[in-house]
Amino acid sequence: MSRYSATCHIIDQVRLAQDIFHLVVDAPDIARVARPGQFCMLATAHGGGLDPLLRRPLSIHDAWPSGRLEFLYRVVGKGTDLLSQKGPGETVCVLGPLGRGFRPEPCGKSILVGGGLGAAPLLFLARSLDRMDVTVILGGRSIHEIARLDAFEGAAGEVLVTTEDGSRGIKGLVTTALERLDISSSSHTDAIPCVFACGPWPMMKAVYAWATAKGIAIQVSLETQMACGTGVCLGCAIRPSTQGRYLHTCKDGPVFFGTEIDWG
Repeated sequence: MSRYSATCHIIDQVRLAQDIFHLVVDAPDIARVARPGQFCMLATAHGGGLDPLLRRPLSIHDAWPSGRLEFLYRVVGKGTDLLSQKGPGETVCVLGPLGRGFRPEPCGKSILVGGGLGAAPLLFLARSLDRMDVTVILGGRSIHEIARLDAFEGAAGEVLVTTEDGSRGIKGLVTTALERLDISSSSHTDAIPCVFACGPWPMMKAVYAWATAKGIAIQVSLETQMACGTGVCLGCAIRPSTQGRYLHTCKDGPVFFGTEIDWG
């Protein structure tokens, strides 16, 4: 699989909430071969410096034939804070696309479930599917954690929002919305639904349990700390559901079938 290391010009960077940013760069080589669910490693040090030394992994939020590559991220430390200070006309070094993305299979309704910034890789996926058979569920503690709702509404036939404080949409968790879904409504009446999820571990564990009880296949995009992003450091190990070697998020994932993971 092709991957590129490129110095990319920043087209735009917008602060969407207190600590949430939408970054757009010009990366034609990466955007051309990227697939939904893959990620990139971004160097965040300023002026060619080495602090922080390690790149930061960011899910590909969207990619376009024009070369436009988008990221949606939260500031959580020094690296992402430095990245958030960059603006149009500046550059950022990007390595990607990396990892194994979603494998959309023939199915009826596609149910995409994102918790907080776990929604980041789901927009690219939604745009790659049949819009009228896509339902997106976005969950957060409050409306401030629901990012780019308008973009999701343009990419999906149905978008449901859940907030724990009731500030937008359904009050509750993403599972509250899942329980209300009509999973049989699809233009492909002979095909079963598929679930694609990304977000905090407890959320995905709950969504996996819901899907399993319904007999629905589920793919999950895992969020783990990464140092290299290419399988060299082996620092992003996760426990598999069966005996054997540990899986590594950067190389074997970040997208896995739910049945591959030991959910504890």
